[in-house]
Amino acid sequence: MNPKPMLLGAAHACAHTFALVCALATPAAAETFVLVHGAFQTSADWRRTADALSAAGDAVVAVDLPGRAGDGRVLKDVTMADHVAAVTSAVEKAAAADPDGKVTLVGHSFGGLVISAAGEADPARLSGLVYVAAYLPRTGTAPGDSLQDLAMADHHGAWQQDSFEVDVEKGSAAVNPRDRAAIFANDADASAAEAIAAAMVDEPLAPLATPVALTAERFGTLRKAYVVTLRDEAVSTDLQLTMLARAVVEEAVPLDTGHVPHVTAPLLLAEAIRRAASPEIE
Repeated sequence: MNPKPMLLGAAHACAHTFALVCALATPAAAETFVLVHGAFQTSADWRRTADALSAAGDAVVAVDLPGRAGDGRVLKDVTMADHVAAVTSAVEKAAAADPDGKVTLVGHSFGGLVISAAGEADPARLSGLVYVAAYLPRTGTAPGDSLQDLAMADHHGAWQQDSFEVDVEKGSAAVNPRDRAAIFANDADASAAEAIAAAMVDEPLAPLATPVALTAERFGTLRKAYVVTLRDEAVSTDLQLTMLARAVVEEAVPLDTGHVPHVTAPLLLAEAIRRAASPEIE
């Protein structure tokens, strides 16, 4: 059965009451979350959502992917393997401090590809994966999906031909300043949208074109959940539902926001992440 009409109908019906539903939900046990940002962002974008999760009793670690300021690496030298190594290192440390020795890995946007690759590399320390408006690659395909592959299949977002700026010599990519607010912060007020746009950074180019190969034997054993953003102009809701339709995802939680709810609606996103990660919350 195609989940698109069902999820869209349920999403629009419940989105305006989602805060109340979450507030009345059965509290979940404390979790350990490792948060992975998307392209053109940093771990700082997770700050308010991380604070909300911490206030609920969860342990939280936000990872900076290689290529951010202070990393010391040249952007053209950064690879997807570097991203995966940074995440698996954070998972290993966080799991060591967790009573159960496991963590929930959360990925936003491009971070969905990174957490998928990390799940394939080291599933034993993970209790599950939560995707937030994220690219969700297919399992069992060769050579696998890349961000470039999945983004090219998205015909419903706000990207224009010149929205994505590439500097081959530097090995970097950037979002045209003209389009940053419209694509990433269409649900924010003018001041917040300006801040979101100003905080965006250049991204290492090579990982965006690197396929992520996933197997049923490793990645396929992990529980997966997805927070669907209903007003998304960067990873369109249509593409999100298309990716959900061809994956095995145990929980889909709708959120009536644009692409960066961790910045524009951190309290709602924190509740959505807890609900997505915890099967006991109905």
